[in-house]
Amino acid sequence: MHPRPDREAERLSALHALGLLDTAPEAHFDAVCRLARTLFRVPYAWISLVDAERLWCKASSGITFGPTARDAAFCHRAILSDALLMVEDAADDPRFRDIALVTGPSGVRFYAGVPLVLRPGLALGTLCLGDTVPRRLSEAETAQLADLAAIVVAQLRHSEARIASETEARRRRASEEALAQANRNLRLAERMARIGHWRADLISGAVTWSDEVCRLHGRAPGDPAATLDESLAYYHPEDRPRILALVAEARERREGFSFRARIVRADGDIRVVVSHGICELDAAGAVAALFGSVQDVTEIDRAETELRASTALLDATLEHMDQGLMMIDEAGIVRVCNERAIALLDLPPDLMRSGPTFDDVRRHQIARGDFARCDDALRQQVAHEPLAGHPHTYERERPNGTVLEIRTVSLPTGGAVRTYTDITARKAADAQVAHMARHDGLTGLPNRALFRDSLDRRLSVVRRHGGTCGVLYLDLDAFKAVNDTFGHAAGDALLRAVAERIRAALRQEDLPARLGGDEFAVLLGGEADAASAAATAERLISSLREPVDLGGPRATVGVSIGIAVAPEHGSDSDLLLKRADLALYRAKSEGRNTHRLFAAAMDQAAQDRHRREIDLRLALRRGEFTLHYQPVVDLAGGRVAAVEALLRWNHPDRGPLGPAAFLSLAEETGVIVPLGEWVLNRALRDARTLPPGMRMVVNVASAALRQDGLASALRAALAATGTLPESLELDIAEGAIPEETGRLADLADLGIGLALDDFGAGASSLGALRRLPFGRIKLDPALSACPEQADLLRAIVGLGRALGRDVIAKGVETPAQLAAVRAAGCTAAQGFWLGRPVPFGDLAPVLAGPVTRRGIRRSRSA
Repeated sequence: MHPRPDREAERLSALHALGLLDTAPEAHFDAVCRLARTLFRVPYAWISLVDAERLWCKASSGITFGPTARDAAFCHRAILSDALLMVEDAADDPRFRDIALVTGPSGVRFYAGVPLVLRPGLALGTLCLGDTVPRRLSEAETAQLADLAAIVVAQLRHSEARIASETEARRRRASEEALAQANRNLRLAERMARIGHWRADLISGAVTWSDEVCRLHGRAPGDPAATLDESLAYYHPEDRPRILALVAEARERREGFSFRARIVRADGDIRVVVSHGICELDAAGAVAALFGSVQDVTEIDRAETELRASTALLDATLEHMDQGLMMIDEAGIVRVCNERAIALLDLPPDLMRSGPTFDDVRRHQIARGDFARCDDALRQQVAHEPLAGHPHTYERERPNGTVLEIRTVSLPTGGAVRTYTDITARKAADAQVAHMARHDGLTGLPNRALFRDSLDRRLSVVRRHGGTCGVLYLDLDAFKAVNDTFGHAAGDALLRAVAERIRAALRQEDLPARLGGDEFAVLLGGEADAASAAATAERLISSLREPVDLGGPRATVGVSIGIAVAPEHGSDSDLLLKRADLALYRAKSEGRNTHRLFAAAMDQAAQDRHRREIDLRLALRRGEFTLHYQPVVDLAGGRVAAVEALLRWNHPDRGPLGPAAFLSLAEETGVIVPLGEWVLNRALRDARTLPPGMRMVVNVASAALRQDGLASALRAALAATGTLPESLELDIAEGAIPEETGRLADLADLGIGLALDDFGAGASSLGALRRLPFGRIKLDPALSACPEQADLLRAIVGLGRALGRDVIAKGVETPAQLAAVRAAGCTAAQGFWLGRPVPFGDLAPVLAGPVTRRGIRRSRSA
């Protein structure tokens, strides 16, 4: 493919117009490169721009290079289409294997470049990734790279819009300078014209006129009017009320006034005058006198003829402006309105041909709902906006979505000039950047920053004016399992679906947000209390309980919700969120898929939990854990067939602790993984001294089963301790079975035994029991403890026998229970009646001989 000459010229023109070639680095482009380098875990990321002959590095991270010939660069080919160019191994690609980036110190082997397409068919450059090893991007990574490129293009378009706006501003300034020159000419004409002045003393009532004013009124020079009323009597009867109102308003406001009116002379001649006045103030600030000027403008026909010729030239200029422009005279009549203004404001041509007042235009716009999307203050301003006063600018969105910037500049002679600029593209670009900064890119929900700002503002109102504020803290249940099982793309799809359901379950005034990962939050609108917050939480739980279609597989997740209400639970954002989080933790610890309201006791519980977590982490380092072993008795042979390793914590302050006191905390904090590794290695070392044929049973947590490489780690541990695989058995609870059951098959392939633990405690799947490689079924202790469940016990044993599985009873505490499980057909049993857990050194008497009807001697040491 060869570049088209017209496209090359257009590209070079765009680069020069945007001021991008040979310019200093720009922080936002460097930031994108750093983000790309981190996001895709590559050593190099850069933004290149391409002119007719060379490639320029506009921004980079991890790599630097100067101007490069186009045919010696990846980007030369990347910009020839709008699609991603990906080179998995440049060293094997004849197009690139000899270029400097590949053969030089950078050693680029992998390249991915997305064209920066300013508009269809016009790529200014590329956003590039480089790596020193061959690789390829996944579909998700390709989409992410395209998103980053879109951010760069958005910035380029923003710059283009800004430059266009600046260019238009220069044109506008040129037009305004032309108007200013006309005004300077007008002021020069005023100096040359005969303008009279007058003064009315409001204390004495005396009025003085200059000679020009006297001549204007048809009186002899030096013959002033006696009073203000006599002076006003010269004005046409139809004009007097307006003049009196203007003068009265000026006196009340202590400011100037202007008017155009008719004077009727004594000989019946009517002259048109323009008068300007100011208020003179005394030392106390009261209006003491009125001073002004008056000019006869009757003889301006010749000047108006010349002005019309100038106006025709100005009209031609105005009709080719990209801005709308409207000129209003001091009487409020629209004297100039170019076609661009008519189009932008959607004004009826008939209205404009009739020489409307500016009030007519405003009434038309308001009647059509042009200001429906503006706040009330702006509507009032527009409805009553004076034409005189200081220059001011505001923005307005029209019903068709167009956003206009409206600027009003008052004219010295009265009236005003208004310009209308279409800034829709600029506002859209600004809004996109602002939205991206304040919203989550995956779900479109507000992000943590926007949520915190909204919460801070809401709490500020609560602190100043009272009221309440409710916060819900949400955490998805079982999301990690979906992510691990189906992949991150499915996890992202699930999060988007969850976000939609959250929106649908909330009221319009509620604010949902994604805080990160699978954590969400809701700021309740209006007044909130525990009951209304709980009702919202129930709707969310019900909505998220339904399975989600992930485009093939279906996933079911629940949600746990913590609730905190201000000011009862705090009036500070950090404190309120912390307490909602504590309530969330309580909800998860009490069964998940539920909600809890914060209570004061949770603060103390959180402190206690934090101390226990610290103790737990230190305990592993200090060697405070030990193993006790409980025998598993073969009921047919009456001998110990296995020993189960049970963890004990010798706490320095609380004394010996059983697993129930700390295992759940270990699972929540992740300590369970290193702790499980320690248990396995300790148990395997002890297993070396067990009698031949006796199994060592070790419980495996769900977190350990989700770890990659578990089978490899077990193989290495067996080899290191010299333990035979068949002498090790792993107990796996129903709830810990991974979705990816191939992991269990990998463990079974090692030759170790697998037992389904606590069968009957949950929603057991018979299909899974038949399909998965479990050699034994260990019953939930509750089945042994309850005589009323004898029929169920026999049924489960029969099921296990039919599936070829040994069934082991747990929790045998009495002779009656032992007899019951023996009668049901269990192959083995364990429990306090048969033997308590003891340290490994105390196992010798237990393993020495057969088990009597009274069981093994029970030690009180455990």
